[in-house]
Formats: sequence, C-alpha cells, structure tokens
Amino acid sequence: MGCVIWNWLRGWPGGAVWLSFGTRPDVHGKAFAAHAHWLLGHQDEALAACREAITLARAIDHPYSQALAFAYACITHQMRRDLPELRNAVDELRGLCDRYGFAYYREWALILDGWSREGASGADLVRRGIGDLKSEGAFARMPYWLSLLADLSARDSQPDAARAALDAALAAGRAHHDVWWLPEVMRMRAAYDEQQSAVARLLSAAQMASEHGSVALLRRCERDLGTRNVRLPASGVPTTA
Repeated sequence: MGCVIWNWLRGWPGGAVWLSFGTRPDVHGKAFAAHAHWLLGHQDEALAACREAITLARAIDHPYSQALAFAYACITHQMRRDLPELRNAVDELRGLCDRYGFAYYREWALILDGWSREGASGADLVRRGIGDLKSEGAFARMPYWLSLLADLSARDSQPDAARAALDAALAAGRAHHDVWWLPEVMRMRAAYDEQQSAVARLLSAAQMASEHGSVALLRRCERDLGTRNVRLPASGVPTTA
C-alpha cells in the first residue's frame, strides 16, 4: 500500500500542490515509501527513498516538509538498526522542531532519541514522548512507539515493564486498527511466553506478516521460530488451528 500511495503522490506537479496538513506530496510520498520498502524487504530502496525525501525537502526550503522528511528518516534508520544515522536524523529533527515550534514530530524525536540511548534516561525520554502524543490525541503508530519502550525495558532487565508495554501495544493496535507493526509486537511478546504459547504467538505473528506482505517482519518471526526448532512451511505462510 505504501508504494502505491508513493507512486500516486509523485505524479503530482512538484511545486503546485500541497497536502492539507502542510507538506509537499512528493516529499511526503517518498518519506512514506521508505517504510513500505523496508517492510517489503527492499533495504536499498528504503534508504534511497529516505534520502530522496530529505534532499527534496531541503531543495524547496520548506521547514515543515524538512521536519517530516527527517521524522520518517528516524523511523527508517531505527528499523534498519543504524544508530549513527538515527542519531544524525534525530539531531536534525530536534533542531527544526525547536526552531519552528513544531509539536508532533518533536515527540518522534524524543522517542527515537530515547531508544538510541542506554539506561533510564532513554526510557524517560520515550515515556515523555509517548505521553505527549497521547495528550495530543495522536495515536497513530502507538504500537510501534510502545514496542520501542518495551525494547528499552528489556535491555534494562525489566521484563515485567517490557511485557506490560507490549500488551498495551497490542491493545492500542487493535483499538485503533493500527496493525502494520503488530507482527513485530507479537514476536517480541512471545519472548515472555512459555514454549508452546510462544510458538503459537510466533506463528500468528508470521501469519499476519505474510498477509501484510511484510517480508522484513516475517523474516524476524522465522528467525525466532528457528531458535525454537520450528520451521515455517516452504510457502512461508504458517497454518494455525
């Protein structure tokens, strides 16, 4: 879906049309497409789309489009686990939000900056960013944000906090029909299950990833199933009872 939207948006004339929420469609489309490419398993295309969005936003000298491009770049680099690029993008995004008083994407910077850090200070930033988004009524991507908090909690040896964050992520995804990241949330949550329940949850996560066409998330499920000596059928689509 993301690539379809991107192809549609990039057909608009470059300087003539703006989206109702203040960004250029060609910038927004390329930035959005980076995430779709990553989910489809197209690592090089994801990085290229990310960089193209930033280059275009800078060329038109439009601060809000630049903030959007860097915000989406932050998520792209986080999913790629590229910490140096993530930190660079966070610094750019934070500077734009501070300079122009942008909210919303400021919270993205807080959360992703926090995830890139070690220790309690990082978790505090993530919680602050999530709290700000909730207070703004901005629940899009909440399962993703909560999974980052869970990841930090796990790194800090706080399994109960990690499990609670993942359960909240599952509930938020289902309540708001925000399911693109749920296969990853389910995969992470399986780490806190007993063997039989973990395998069942991983198979469900793989099923959902397959249905979404999320190759990258399906591969993560396959890896975790492999550590439990469970293999998906050759089609890559598990069957669940």
